[in-house]
Amino acid sequence: MPGSSIPEFNTLITMLGMLCATVQFITGFYAFFYKKKKFLIKGNDTIFRAHRGFGGMATAFYLLGLFAGLSGFLGSIIFLGDETFPPLEPTSPSYMIHVIGSFPTMVVILLKTYLSYFHKKTLYRRMKYLGPATFLSWAFTWITAAISYYLRTQPLPTHPIPHSAPLYLLPFQLAWLQILMPFILGIIFGLIIVRKADKNERKKKT
Repeated sequence: MPGSSIPEFNTLITMLGMLCATVQFITGFYAFFYKKKKFLIKGNDTIFRAHRGFGGMATAFYLLGLFAGLSGFLGSIIFLGDETFPPLEPTSPSYMIHVIGSFPTMVVILLKTYLSYFHKKTLYRRMKYLGPATFLSWAFTWITAAISYYLRTQPLPTHPIPHSAPLYLLPFQLAWLQILMPFILGIIFGLIIVRKADKNERKKKT
């Protein structure tokens, strides 16, 4: 991405993944909780395509972000003090909350991904709980990543050389809006999809 710093690029990847995960959650919520008909995930073509498509994109974005995050984390431990890798910041709350919290959320997201590809029957039996857990895991990952990134565009005691100011993300003063943006856009896209799916269901009944 021309002109974008690596931290901003990684944050953008996580934001796009959060947007896709939000759309997937909305479609799943429609079938499992609103309609209380889990077969709609497969039976309604609109829901099926959206749930699978946005879920696949969310997984791709997550794996990209996971690779970047683990590479940076391991690099900061193995090559401590090397400017090629981000510094290890054990005294920074925003850093530690994001890093430590990322491990249990990683387990949830990867478990759901594994079941979706290799054990769909188990997934559908547990989707009522695993779906919301995956969405919450995504939300934690995105919010803590965004806060950590934006704080590091400012000079910190643990990070004295700040990241470059964002070029594609909103400026620091509007960080709160940037954090909300994937949720807002995901809900809008999700509701458009759900409305179309609902119309298709009504047509089948007439």
